[in-house]
Amino acid sequence: MPKFEIYRRVLPSLGPIIFRNFFLLVNGVIFVVVILLYAFGSTQAALFLGIVFLLNTLITTAQDIHARVLLERLQMLTALMVTRINKDPRQDGAGNTETKIYAEKILKGDLIKLKLGDQTPCEGKLISVNNLEISEALVTGESDSFGKKEGDEIIAGAIVTSGNGVMEAEGLFRESRMAKIAGEAKKYAASPSSIQTATNTVIKYSSYILIVVLLFVILRGILTHAPRLQIVTNAGALASTIVPQGLVVAITLLFAIGAASYSRRSVLFQEINATEKLGRIKNLCIDKTGTLTDNILVVEDMHIVEGFSKDRAFLLTKMCVYGLSDTSETILAVKKYLDNNSNPNIENLKVERGLSFSSWRRYGAVEVKESNTLQSVFVGAPDIFSPRVSNVAEKKWLENISDENAKLGKRVLCIASSNGVGLPKDLNGTHLSVVAVFVFSNTLREGIVEAIKFFQDRGIKIRVLSGDNYETVKAVAKSVGIAGSESVVTGEDMKDWSEKDFNTKAHDYTIFAPVLPEHKVKLVEAFRKDGFTAMVGDGVNDALAMKKADLGVAMFDGAPVTRQLADVILMTNSFTSLPGAVELADHFIRSIEISSGIYVNMSLVGLLFFIIISFFGYSYPLTPLNITFINYFTVGFATLLISYWALRPTHKIPRTDEKPFLNRVMPLVFYSAIVEAIGIVLVYLWNIKSTSSNILILLSFILFGFAFLILASKVYSGILTKKEKYQLFLFGILQFSLLCSVLQIPFILHFFNITLP
Repeated sequence: MPKFEIYRRVLPSLGPIIFRNFFLLVNGVIFVVVILLYAFGSTQAALFLGIVFLLNTLITTAQDIHARVLLERLQMLTALMVTRINKDPRQDGAGNTETKIYAEKILKGDLIKLKLGDQTPCEGKLISVNNLEISEALVTGESDSFGKKEGDEIIAGAIVTSGNGVMEAEGLFRESRMAKIAGEAKKYAASPSSIQTATNTVIKYSSYILIVVLLFVILRGILTHAPRLQIVTNAGALASTIVPQGLVVAITLLFAIGAASYSRRSVLFQEINATEKLGRIKNLCIDKTGTLTDNILVVEDMHIVEGFSKDRAFLLTKMCVYGLSDTSETILAVKKYLDNNSNPNIENLKVERGLSFSSWRRYGAVEVKESNTLQSVFVGAPDIFSPRVSNVAEKKWLENISDENAKLGKRVLCIASSNGVGLPKDLNGTHLSVVAVFVFSNTLREGIVEAIKFFQDRGIKIRVLSGDNYETVKAVAKSVGIAGSESVVTGEDMKDWSEKDFNTKAHDYTIFAPVLPEHKVKLVEAFRKDGFTAMVGDGVNDALAMKKADLGVAMFDGAPVTRQLADVILMTNSFTSLPGAVELADHFIRSIEISSGIYVNMSLVGLLFFIIISFFGYSYPLTPLNITFINYFTVGFATLLISYWALRPTHKIPRTDEKPFLNRVMPLVFYSAIVEAIGIVLVYLWNIKSTSSNILILLSFILFGFAFLILASKVYSGILTKKEKYQLFLFGILQFSLLCSVLQIPFILHFFNITLP
């Protein structure tokens, strides 16, 4: 993706980013202070403060934009692309070519190819259909899948659940409801995480406190007849002290750095705050095929019902699977088996029409014409066909094979036929005869046992939501070590469940199979009430549930719609990539807690220091530039070390506590701030006679800030390794050396209003 394209996409976000960095209460106060300093004749102080204020704001804005660029670069890797059919006006369809384009490049009149798992990018009209069925659940909320015919209008955001077709675009992608939904879903920090919500709360209440403090300073200055210049300077210093204005940007930048770091581990983020979400998982919903097992199926055996010739069984099966135009792994495996084991003569047979396989029906069918006779051939799950098999012996045979292989963890597919004409979308009243049964094998994912153990050791409850036979799912779940694998409920059992039943009964089970897509949605909604819930999926039948989950995780090679809805995308298509991502999330959350603690601690120390000395009748002894100098050493440089720890973790740390963010961070911040403020007050009172010097106050703030960094690093991570202790020691030496150096430079002392004894 060219850089200019990424910057073009970032351009609409520049306005909001600049607004939220420049138009802040504290910035407004500083701006007024600069104007008043200039008006009162303190031109040099106004100039220096204005320069620092502008530089700091520009730096934070640049960091914010950089974070946005990082996220956009990652999102472009999974941006919605469609297949455009390029018509050759000189030929009647034969010379048409296809081009992959970004959805936003669609023009009115373009012909867009639709296939299973695609999401319609804009409003349009169908000009060609082949058993096309769609679901509009993401737009209308209705979970049913229904057929479409040529000439029908189609809305943006619909999911192709079966068949394929071609639509003519009648609108632009950016005008569609889908674009608006996607924009909200992917909007930069559009859906704040608990950390972002907590920090916004801190900023909000700090602003309220600042307003009260400013009113107090102004009123006291008026009553005590303090010089106007002193009142203005105190107001500016307190504005710089009380509101931790860099906190939001620091957290955003850490999230962005985290997202970039994950991409190097083949894990892509669609949302900048997905780092925190990974660390908060309490319930994990997964599928069997593609998650617990490899996604590649191999036909292990083909069982033909007694009395049915082998050639005839191969013939009907081949007509069915090739007539469906299905590209699922299951059908591809059957095709490969047929090609390697038979070459039936199909000259006398012709597929009249087909009904594509659908996750909602769990079967597909074709109508075959042989001579002048029509016959319907079905392919699907044995448990769907079994109740419709008329012959008792055939029914028993089908059930025995299905049960035996399911208990071994193997997948089973049934081919059945009916002499009745038509392709029913409901098998009620249909009488079937069994033709053959295919038994599939696929190996367990490499490392899946360790991945399951990782999540269960964290106290995460794993549940398997699958469309396969429950015996198969149970056997596989048991083999990988999923706790509670014996606790099973089927989709048939859940048909009669009410909303209340889902909320109360769902928590009692681990295996849910076979289930329909709408069951997955209701289950995810039920689990969310018990805690933060993640949904891992790769198929169109997982899309709705992923949308409802707190965290959606998709495979890169899965259905396009799942990639669009997911918060996290696994580029390796392997669930085993997730534990490493979660471990890294723990480190980033720890780093965010340390960084947040430092910001809030320094603000609280400054506020308590002001309250205590005001109680004794003293005015605030620091200027805005003094506060800026302190922040460089207590917050700015510390953030670099904290970011390094997040990117280069040296050890595993305990998972994130389930307590709310502020409940985890604030106790240490509050009690430490009290001790620090008292210590700085004692230094101030001891140095009160030397009113012309403020260096000891500045050094006290910096020293206590470094002490809090050490304490917070230990408390929030649970342990400091020898390497981290060594890095802290080096960091302290570097800070001390830098501090000693800059204090020898007269210009620095003058610029930051630092006075020596």
